Amino acid sequence: MKNYKIKSLMLAVVASLGLSGCGDFLDIEPKNFVSEKNYWNEKKDIEQSVIGVYTKMQDDAYIRRCIIWGESRADNVAEGLNCSGQLDIYRTLRENLLTNNQFTDWTSFYAVINQCNTIIKRAPEVSEKDPVYTQSDVLATIAEVSFLRDLTYFYLVRAFKDVPYYTNAIESDEEALAIAPTNGDEIVKNLIADLESVVTNALKAYPKDTNRNFNSNCNRATQNAIYSLLADLCLWDGQYQKCVTYSQKVIDAKLAEYKEDYANKSTSLLSGSNPVMYRWSNDTGSGYPLYPCYSQNTFGSDFNAIFGTGNSFESIFELAFTHTSDGDNYINNSACAALYGNYYLSKADVEANNGQGFLAVHENVAAVPSASSTTSPFDNTQDCRYYAGISMGSSGSITTAYPAKFVITGTSISPQSGAALPYSSTRTIVAGNYSNRNWIFYRLTDVMLMQAEALIELAQNDEYKLSTTNENGEKVPKVDENGSQMFDEDLGRAFGLIYAVNRRSIMVNNSTSTSNYALNINSYSSRANFRELCMKERRRELMFEGKRWFDMLRRCHREGKVDYIKSNVPAKSGGSTPVNYEALFWPYNKEEVKKNTLLDQKPYYGNSDDEGSFSSTK
Repeated sequence: MKNYKIKSLMLAVVASLGLSGCGDFLDIEPKNFVSEKNYWNEKKDIEQSVIGVYTKMQDDAYIRRCIIWGESRADNVAEGLNCSGQLDIYRTLRENLLTNNQFTDWTSFYAVINQCNTIIKRAPEVSEKDPVYTQSDVLATIAEVSFLRDLTYFYLVRAFKDVPYYTNAIESDEEALAIAPTNGDEIVKNLIADLESVVTNALKAYPKDTNRNFNSNCNRATQNAIYSLLADLCLWDGQYQKCVTYSQKVIDAKLAEYKEDYANKSTSLLSGSNPVMYRWSNDTGSGYPLYPCYSQNTFGSDFNAIFGTGNSFESIFELAFTHTSDGDNYINNSACAALYGNYYLSKADVEANNGQGFLAVHENVAAVPSASSTTSPFDNTQDCRYYAGISMGSSGSITTAYPAKFVITGTSISPQSGAALPYSSTRTIVAGNYSNRNWIFYRLTDVMLMQAEALIELAQNDEYKLSTTNENGEKVPKVDENGSQMFDEDLGRAFGLIYAVNRRSIMVNNSTSTSNYALNINSYSSRANFRELCMKERRRELMFEGKRWFDMLRRCHREGKVDYIKSNVPAKSGGSTPVNYEALFWPYNKEEVKKNTLLDQKPYYGNSDDEGSFSSTK
């Protein structure tokens, strides 16, 4: 398939297709809005419709929900600038979820789903009319839009649990009036089966593109993207061996890409321009290819490659937001600009306030890194992610800290003396009425840490160093036939993955000086220790990327109780924390309940009102 760039000027044809994003439950346009005889006849009709799906995902409403559903209720963020004027966000931060909250509106997600379903229906028909659109093209198209649809469904399941689920193309208002919700766990199993049936039909890679603003291998669904989503779904569903298998396919693909494009280039840890191999000393493999955080005497190279330039080597799937000097020809990431860096401010105000948005960094996260801290995820003053990912504001106070990811175009971190923190950051700030940072759904370290989490659950032993009981009833090391200490291989493999992710963020210039900062497996003797390490590393690595609440929710889903969230999420600004499992999910939108006769409000939110509070029925 051709490498079609997703730009706003290409959308006139597809703007009238599928769903418009507001109104009734699925908001279907009249079927005759686009003449059937003039559309769905050629390959280009399919290609333009696929572009339309990506564009719907770039919509402010879609990305904003990825952030609000995935971050706002967790422990990374708190109330930011002008948040009190954003009543729905203000209430969400306080766990006061009402049925008229704008973020209960899922229209933008079903707009994506229905357009994907329509393309899947129409693709075989177009192939019969246009011989240029071959059967392999049809299968590749179906695989691509199946990924986009199933990713969207996965967001809905994690936000609402049980949601209307359908895979047919709805082409009239009558068809959309009443669709009963399907159990979320059943939906996840269906999504896994669906993606397993199409993944080998997806393109492994598109032709390489030199356009810095668009790269099909990052900005369109490939086999790597589908395997990443499969790993995520299987981790949620407790299919841990499958999670390991699918995540390894992604890791292997990245290793092959590294060997082809980087292995013979400069591999100096000081260069910062190319990925290098990171490996725990006890690993039997070659390691994992990741960008180093340092370049010469400054740090932040990995951040600049992944979040600044975008479409990096580590990227698996991200939506491209671009702007040019050509008038209004840009696609606007206004969701990140408003939530993380307030694009309503003037350029001068943005620069003065470091791009403050509606969501600020929680004070526990912004606190000075300390090995003795029980609340901050950063226990290492040499962790580049702390300095790169958090903007302290002009005052340097943790009370004015804001996310830097998806807002700034670059950072340079340098050592300093005589200060509470050993490093300072110089940032390039996005200003004006747009942000052009890409939104990342999956990247390599995310997949590596998924695999680590699955391996920890698969481990046959609760301790890394295996032990046994001798004839005197004493606990002694378990040894093999050669008298060597025996270890749990799964826990060791999990640690190697976590170590590599963590090690690349340590701001030291040579390997001999990392001993005081690098992870030491002797500090994590039990499975419980490894679980906490993996959760903490995911939080550090993926902070503000719409992952934290879902990670915590997955753990509660696994354990069947809300204890983990209750013990780790502080009540914000006089708010509360969830009281039971159903409270972890959002209520249905009150207008959707009125229109869809098969959609009953959840009992926990049954008496929700519009005045700022609700009373549970149980």
